[in-house]
Amino acid sequence: MGTPEMPGTETRPPGRRPSTTRASIVDVALDLFARQGYEATSVDQIAEAAHISRRTLFRYFPGKAAIAWGEFDVQIDLMLDYLSAVPEQTPLRDALADALIAFNTFPASQTEVHRLRMRLLLGVDELQAHSTLVYADWRRAVAGFVADRLGETVDDLAPSAIAHAALGIALSAYRLWVSEPGADQDRLHDLLRRGTQILA
Repeated sequence: MGTPEMPGTETRPPGRRPSTTRASIVDVALDLFARQGYEATSVDQIAEAAHISRRTLFRYFPGKAAIAWGEFDVQIDLMLDYLSAVPEQTPLRDALADALIAFNTFPASQTEVHRLRMRLLLGVDELQAHSTLVYADWRRAVAGFVADRLGETVDDLAPSAIAHAALGIALSAYRLWVSEPGADQDRLHDLLRRGTQILA
C-alpha cells in the first residue's frame, strides 16, 4: 500500500555516480525483483546495481524485505497529515474511505510497478513476516484518528477494531486488484470505497 516509486533513467554528467537516496535504492530493487524474482535477487546484487557498497545499503535499509516496502514510513506520515486536516463534520466512514484512497493514489504511469510491489508484499513469505511491524504502525495511525473522533484511546475497542477492519479492507481490495489483469487505479479506488461500506 502507498505510493510506489518508478525506476527512472535520470541523466547525469559522465563519470559521476547518481546521488544515493532510499527511493533510488527502491527503484533499483524493484527493477531487479521484476526481472529476476524476489527470492533470486540478493542484497549484494541490489547494492551493485545501485552503485553502492553493501554496508552503505544497510545504512538505508535493515534488509531486503525493508527495501521492498520502500518508504512506507514516509507514507504513513503523509496519511497522518491528511487525517489531521479532515474537517470534523466529515462522517468517520467517509473520512476513512477518503484517506484510504488518498493513501493509495499514484501516477498512472506507475500502475504496473505498484501492482508488482503489491504482488510481492502479498505473496512472498519473507515479506509477509516483515509486514507485521509495518502494519502495526499503519493501524496505529488509523486508530489514533478514530480515537480522537470518538474521545477514546488508541487501545480502546472501537478505535482498535476499526483500524484492523480498515487494514483488512485495504488488503482484500489489493488482493482482488492484483489478480485482475489490466486493472487500473480507478478500479483499486472503487474496491477500497466499496470495502469501507462495512465500517460504522
